[in-house]
Amino acid sequence: MKFNALIILFFCLVAGSCSQKTIKINMLPSLADSDSAVVMYYHTPGDPRFFNMTKVKDDHPLTVIAKDVNKRVIDPKDSCVTQGKIYFYGKAGAVETIYFSRNKDCMTLSFIKTGEKYFTSMSERAKELLDSLEKNVSVLTGRSE
Repeated sequence: MKFNALIILFFCLVAGSCSQKTIKINMLPSLADSDSAVVMYYHTPGDPRFFNMTKVKDDHPLTVIAKDVNKRVIDPKDSCVTQGKIYFYGKAGAVETIYFSRNKDCMTLSFIKTGEKYFTSMSERAKELLDSLEKNVSVLTGRSE
């Protein structure tokens, strides 16, 4: 009787541990090594062909976004359309690419790691930073939509 109870308990523990989600945080620690970035704002959300861009040479504002990216991963928000992307750079060149959406119901940052796309929530502070950086964009001339 005790043996059967132990077997049942074992299977309950195994089944319970398999159904728990693994909490993923700090997925891109390499962002801490970033010292500059290029932020691209798509003219048409979801379409990276035409964009305006700005360069960030001070690493201080980048920490706001890096902290958000390294927060807890959330469920995918595939209905959120990407409005732009950020290329983070370090001493060795390109470090990571981060995608963003600033819509009120889709304030997310996303990235691809080992072939899988992950999402994190964007803070209001990161949104305000991206909004302020957009005011300093360079418009690429000689191209038409």
